[in-house]
Amino acid sequence: MATGAREQVPGRPSRRAQRRLAEQQAARRRRLMLLGGAVAIAVAAVVVLILANRPSTGDEVAPVQAVTSDYGDIPRDGRVLGDPNAPVLVVEWGDYQCPACLQFKQVLFPQLVQDYIATGKIRFEYRDFAFIGEESTLAAEAALCAQEQGKFWEYHDTLFANQRGENVGSFTSARLKRMAEIVGLDMGQFNSCLDSRRHQGEVEAMRQEGQSLGVNATPTFFVNGQKLQIRYYQDLLNAIEAELNR
Repeated sequence: MATGAREQVPGRPSRRAQRRLAEQQAARRRRLMLLGGAVAIAVAAVVVLILANRPSTGDEVAPVQAVTSDYGDIPRDGRVLGDPNAPVLVVEWGDYQCPACLQFKQVLFPQLVQDYIATGKIRFEYRDFAFIGEESTLAAEAALCAQEQGKFWEYHDTLFANQRGENVGSFTSARLKRMAEIVGLDMGQFNSCLDSRRHQGEVEAMRQEGQSLGVNATPTFFVNGQKLQIRYYQDLLNAIEAELNR
């Protein structure tokens, strides 16, 4: 036997056979990968087709909560609530997406209405400082559209009742229109108002007015024209009482 020859081990395939087997296995893996990719693409296409062709429910708007705005015989003039002859004017600069404004509206404002507005001690005005996002601006415009029909406060209350967070779809055009339906507005008039964005300039002008007065956060309160630095509700009450005692 020649010394340079390599002896074939019985039962073990030759190198050529091993290479052929490896190539076959690699080709099989490539076919499986291609097949898997094709299946994945086909499944994705089917899902897209199902989603695109599923029957429309006709109601893609998130549910809207109705609220009862019962201010009794308290005088209202646009966005001002209370006796026009009240000696103290309290102005809130707010944003409908502002969490702190929501807390004030739901927790503290009812007490303010009962103790000071309904008793004729103060009149209260809400001003828009729409700065958090586009939904803030659109909600403020919608409130002005409701104001055109004499229902600012009903719509104002409904907006806050349906706040779900900042820029998460609380105040889309469709949802704002659903709120208008719940409030009982003339929908043709409201839709025309909102779709035309005719109050956009007014909302921006209010924001700029707030900035000129030093408003840089919401809610910010003014009592008889004086901006307050408050941390607690009692700070607002103290300022009101000070004006009443002048």
